[in-house]
Amino acid sequence: MLDWFSAKTYAETVAWSKVIVDQATDRILGAHFVGHSGQELVNIFGLAMRFGITASQIRENVYAYPTFSSDIRHMLGHG
Repeated sequence: MLDWFSAKTYAETVAWSKVIVDQATDRILGAHFVGHSGQELVNIFGLAMRFGITASQIRENVYAYPTFSSDIRHMLGHG
């Protein structure tokens, strides 16, 4: 994630994400973040897990840019 605009904005030296998605159901099973705003991003994925929002639905949502939330499409493999 260090090459992403959001990480460069904060001069991150360490930044990564890991989102675990069930391929069969597209449900999010877990998420891990290191870097600025990880403590906020995890809430979006926690909400998705609690209410059955799929990875595709989270990825296709429109997020303000430039924000770390706008990077979610990259975290989920598209964008």
